[in-house]
Amino acid sequence: MKNFFKPAWCLVIILLLLLLSVIYLLNAKSARLEKTNNVLGEQVQNMSRTLTEQNKVQEANMELIRILQSDQTNCKTRLSEFAKTYTKISGSYVKKSSRGTSVNIANHTIEDIIKLNTLVKNMDMAFNNNNDLRLELEKSNNELEEFVDALPTFIPAKGKITSPFGMRNHPITHTRKVHKGVDIDAQTGDPIMAAASGKVIYAGLSGGYGNHVIVDHGNGFKTVYGHSSKLLVKAGQIVKKGQKIALVGSTGRSTGPHLHFEIRIADTAVDPVKYVEFKPPTQ
Repeated sequence: MKNFFKPAWCLVIILLLLLLSVIYLLNAKSARLEKTNNVLGEQVQNMSRTLTEQNKVQEANMELIRILQSDQTNCKTRLSEFAKTYTKISGSYVKKSSRGTSVNIANHTIEDIIKLNTLVKNMDMAFNNNNDLRLELEKSNNELEEFVDALPTFIPAKGKITSPFGMRNHPITHTRKVHKGVDIDAQTGDPIMAAASGKVIYAGLSGGYGNHVIVDHGNGFKTVYGHSSKLLVKAGQIVKKGQKIALVGSTGRSTGPHLHFEIRIADTAVDPVKYVEFKPPTQ
């Protein structure tokens, strides 16, 4: 009997030890799995909180984007409306056939147009991705620039007015007669500049004007430059505002070197002082 139970007890003990080892290993593995699950759970919770916060930030950003897009759309709409109004206003200046007769404060009008022009260009720079609007504004700007260039506001000679527009005693005939322009004191050979852009319709010698140039500005205005010593342009030539077109002289009916300058509207002489800011007249 003793020999029988001895190996059996050894086997039981071995089995118990193996069972205990398995139980220990299972418990250890379970503990590790539980710890790992806890760590993963915390990570999942952190990620969930992060995603929630990111979603809130994204929603806030999307709302901001919608607001900005709405503001940009409103700005573009207002700019488009402004451009249409601007084009309409500029068109009334450019296309008005009789505008020359109503420009009594031309310099102020030009200053206002130039300021408006600059404003539109600055506004257009902020929306230069709108090609149609940019082209529309450019067209209006170009038409206005041409209109401004065709207004006789540039001083044609450096000097003071010695004889104003209107009735005067003629220096040669000594009779009362209308002076259709202004006489500007200058020296022989001094440059004479075009008061505005336009087309030369006459350049030659004729009557009391002597050598003189007549420029048609295509807007109801014409300008006359008389008593020149030398002409620098020919009939049919296009001239720019401020371009040198002749030299001061004393040809024709003249008592000395000076520029006789006229502005005509519909071939009627008007006072150039209303359009050009000359130096104060000699006392």
